[in-house]
Amino acid sequence: MLIPFILSICIEVFLFFLYSGIIYLMNFKYLFILLATANLSAQKISGTIFSEKHQPIADARIGIENEDIGSITNEEGKYVVDLTGIDRNRILKVYVNGYEPFYVKISDFEALQKYDISLNKKIFEIENVNITPKKYIQKNFGTRNSKRGYCGYDSEDPKKIFREYAIKIKNRRKLKVKKINLNLSFFAIEKPVTLIFDIQQSAGDFPGKSVVSETLKLTIAKEDIRDNTISLDVNDKSIWLNGDFFVSVRVSEDFRGKLFLGGNIFAFSKNTYYRNYFGEWKKFSAGEPSINVDVLIEK
Repeated sequence: MLIPFILSICIEVFLFFLYSGIIYLMNFKYLFILLATANLSAQKISGTIFSEKHQPIADARIGIENEDIGSITNEEGKYVVDLTGIDRNRILKVYVNGYEPFYVKISDFEALQKYDISLNKKIFEIENVNITPKKYIQKNFGTRNSKRGYCGYDSEDPKKIFREYAIKIKNRRKLKVKKINLNLSFFAIEKPVTLIFDIQQSAGDFPGKSVVSETLKLTIAKEDIRDNTISLDVNDKSIWLNGDFFVSVRVSEDFRGKLFLGGNIFAFSKNTYYRNYFGEWKKFSAGEPSINVDVLIEK
């Protein structure tokens, strides 16, 4: 009697552990599936963006085309971009002044073993212009106002750090851009800050392709701001235009402090635009930020 009883106990124990093992394996399987699925929808990709000569490119934007999602390379050309929850059929875009844009579908990009990107230099044809003193005159276009705050940057609000503001300059004559100016209504800078400018052709009624062959950067400290004005001299860049164009500004991603542009808040405007990262340019009809340019223009 004792042996059959012991045998039945052993069988029950065996079946218990066997059943528990199956449940464990099933749970492990489902856990693996969940982790694999999570890996597809949540992923951060990092790499370096280089020039053709394998030099790191700073201030390059990498992000989802027409979305407010992306990153900017540091001085070593390194980036980290979060693709969590992004449709793998969307386009990843890299853009920086002076280089050809880079486009790739996210699913194709993820399939690569390394996420380093090489960009090709953009070729610019520089027109030779003979300037006759009687033919060209100095003018200023845009908005100048530092008495009333309009828009700007606050490092305590990181969502707006990557916002880019632009104004449209209506023009029908040949001109050369000499200086880009910002009028500030308020600033509290903790350390030197870098502003990044761009000048773009008109694409319909929105900013289009950049006309400059390099990134226009200006690093300033508090003592560099005179009469609430910041100016970037681009006279040596030979930026000639004939027709409407856009002037934009943004701060670098390491900005710390507060910096607010003046402007005309209550003026009705059709010439004010903003965007984030690779987000589409949007019009803002209420007011104008104090962005203006000194130019040499045909009489």
